[in-house]
Amino acid sequence: MALPEPCLVIDGSARVGVRVGVISSSQWSGQAIAVDGALESTFACARAALAEAGLQLSDIKSFAVCIGPGSVLGIRIAALAARTWATLVPRPIYVWESLAVLAATAARSGHLPPYAIALESRLKRWNCLCVDAEGKPGTPSEMEADQLRAKDLPIVTTSPEAAAVFPLCTVIESPWAQLPDLFSRSPLLRLEPKPEALNPAADFATWGGERHRAS
Repeated sequence: MALPEPCLVIDGSARVGVRVGVISSSQWSGQAIAVDGALESTFACARAALAEAGLQLSDIKSFAVCIGPGSVLGIRIAALAARTWATLVPRPIYVWESLAVLAATAARSGHLPPYAIALESRLKRWNCLCVDAEGKPGTPSEMEADQLRAKDLPIVTTSPEAAAVFPLCTVIESPWAQLPDLFSRSPLLRLEPKPEALNPAADFATWGGERHRAS
């Protein structure tokens, strides 16, 4: 998909940290990464990424937001930021899913299907996406480690913690660096004027705006 550029890309889906970047000429022209929470970091990262790219927010032609699965609070803050900016000056908002991007990255890296993409979720559960023998991804779901192991599939993840739970898993680098090229070559983006967090679990409580706390 040809993104209207410059495009401001926001990913608040990680359990820890926020990434914001500017895509121009199908490559990163500015980036900012923070290890703090999304509430503290999203707007500061946006300012830093724009400054590195030598741009103002008014120069941005589109937004791209990760809708997860992942940190619901981080995703909602990223989505709220993009929706607010697109309301002030109408610009298209695109969304992508973290597991689908990781599956595309795994395929590029030469991983032969079938396999399962897994990212750590909450309460020792895992967000998963199973890719069948033909390379077709299924529907994201959240499951216990034992449920994922029972599928008897090779596991690909970016979570270093996964090795302790799935000894034979393959840990690969975050696909962030490849996003500009992935977005230009793969059908990973879709237009979504009002992005919301993708929730593969069946038992999340209604989000009330309060900061998540570890139990």
